[in-house]
Amino acid sequence: MECELWLPSKEWGNIGFTDEMSIEIGASFGVNTVWREKGERWEDDCVGTKKKHGISIMCWEAIGWNWKGPFHVWLKESKEEKEKAVNDAREWNEKVAKEEEELNGAWRGTEEWRRLREVELEALGAAKRLRRAAKDRWEPIKLRIVQSWRAKKYKIARAIRKDVKGIDSWRYVTALCSPLLWSTCQARTTLNPQFPLMEDNASSHNSDFTNQEWIREGISKVDWPPNSPDVNPIEHIWRIMQWRILRRRGAERICLPGAMELILKEEWEKITIEEINHEIVKLPDIMLRCITIDGGNKFHA
Repeated sequence: MECELWLPSKEWGNIGFTDEMSIEIGASFGVNTVWREKGERWEDDCVGTKKKHGISIMCWEAIGWNWKGPFHVWLKESKEEKEKAVNDAREWNEKVAKEEEELNGAWRGTEEWRRLREVELEALGAAKRLRRAAKDRWEPIKLRIVQSWRAKKYKIARAIRKDVKGIDSWRYVTALCSPLLWSTCQARTTLNPQFPLMEDNASSHNSDFTNQEWIREGISKVDWPPNSPDVNPIEHIWRIMQWRILRRRGAERICLPGAMELILKEEWEKITIEEINHEIVKLPDIMLRCITIDGGNKFHA
């Protein structure tokens, strides 16, 4: 595993970190354990309680060195909002299909396309002659000649609106990126033209549609390998918020999504720049520990 080590400084702000957190209303956080003898495993007092999963609230945030970014709570979509999203995605797809056809139609009228067609047809003719010669000598030969002049040069990814409980790429782009995240990243880019954003490979983050829209906005993202240890410092900020919410449950009754939404926003406001920097500054040591265990996930131990 190779990685580049860096040390944050007051002037360092070269990367932003984002991620989502899901928290269940009324649930505890962390591991609850009890002391027991070897033969007491199935005693009623030693068996952990089991319950059905309750309602969960998902939220999103962004951080960086000396920077506390925006915060967003994902609320459940109403039936009307879902229907509108389906219609909007369909209209968008129809629009980009026409745009794609116009771009490719214009390309087929260029000298580039005519030259490409000429070169590839010449290669195809030569391949056919070679195949006929090989056939006469009873020597089977397989040739694959690319005919890219028949294909499309311009391809625009379509939006797919999925009926899922989580966040699909259409909702991620239209409800968070477009109104909130892109303007934030562009503001950071004015301070540092090399500013990239780190986010994981969740399907909503890394779909063709999402990546296409990121490129259109001119914002770069960190290349996240498909299988890699999670060194994103934002996970530790989530853990701080979860423990603080857990302590509040001892004195407050939190049983409604609206109440949890308010508490999440309150706890986010309490997160300080010092706490954010404290987690980010540990990254070089975390990377070194990760390297020593060949890229495993036990580097925090």
